[in-house]
Amino acid sequence: MAKAGVVCLSCDPSHMNRVLVPLELDGSMPLLGAQAHRLDGQTMGTTWQVLWVAAGPSRSEPVRVAVQQELDLVVAQMSTWLERSELERFNRAPAGTWHTAPEAMAEVLEAALWLAEASGGAFNPAAGALVNLWGFGPSPRYTDPGFVPPTDGAVEDALRLNDWRALQWQGASRRLYQPGGLRLDFSAIAKGYVVDRVSRRLKDMGLPHSLVEVGGELRGQGLRLGGQPWWVDLESPPAATGSARLPTTRVALHGLCVATSGDYRRVYTHGGVRWPHTIDPRHGRPLANGLASVSVLHRECLWADAWSTALTVLGNEEGVALASAHGIAALFVQREPDGRLTETLTPAMKELAG
Repeated sequence: MAKAGVVCLSCDPSHMNRVLVPLELDGSMPLLGAQAHRLDGQTMGTTWQVLWVAAGPSRSEPVRVAVQQELDLVVAQMSTWLERSELERFNRAPAGTWHTAPEAMAEVLEAALWLAEASGGAFNPAAGALVNLWGFGPSPRYTDPGFVPPTDGAVEDALRLNDWRALQWQGASRRLYQPGGLRLDFSAIAKGYVVDRVSRRLKDMGLPHSLVEVGGELRGQGLRLGGQPWWVDLESPPAATGSARLPTTRVALHGLCVATSGDYRRVYTHGGVRWPHTIDPRHGRPLANGLASVSVLHRECLWADAWSTALTVLGNEEGVALASAHGIAALFVQREPDGRLTETLTPAMKELAG
């Protein structure tokens, strides 16, 4: 997943080529004498940071404890890197067994299955076998010495194990069925979900003005010092040598979240072929549709995270059509055959640009 943006604490939006502002603004300001605070750390194989504004001195330790509790909960339930996680216990379960998902995992699965259906399988939470096969899971890794891409036969075998409908999900009782060999993978939705959890936890602690970031997925609430929103610059994919750069986009994360999926991070080359980490679960192979990145703005980071992946898999034409049909604010960046980068904004994204 490409990093969605760079936080700007002293940015002048007038210097940007494009500024995106939410349609609804909450004018409540940080209290007089408020101060800015920041914490950071590591989780899920990436980094996290939290910035918040509070009146007077604020004790950081209760905030750190609260953030860590939310991070630990999601890891314990949904990590594919932790053998004891609820997700991995399901993935290793015998065929023909039923399991009850804990509440948070059930919430994520419910959303993931909805998007799997809406996207025609472009987003698929049951594609864990394919993710592992291509070296983007815990083991084997594409960075391991001697790693080679899978054979066509191995891909076909994995494709037989990624039917999300075989879960027979029963939402009311949070029950799901292991048909045998099916591996769930929430790597395209879990970071966004934990961003939402942390943001809500801070608000419940009386901290309504905050910016939360996990692995490049961000959610901004309230305002920073000076009454400004949390400004974030979207990271542009690298352009070919000699090509013009795209317009710089700055976003006011005021009750908004942003996530970007891209083909320029976590990528390897073998036999002269470039393999990005995003896999099309419908065909079982890494993407080759020319999309460099898709950035999505949404009120919930879970949905920004998941939609950015689904739209990247669908490609520019199908992705723009589906995002437009669902009112999703998205920015598509396409690599043209001559190396240029071109942009497409959905109607909802254009509306944010005024």
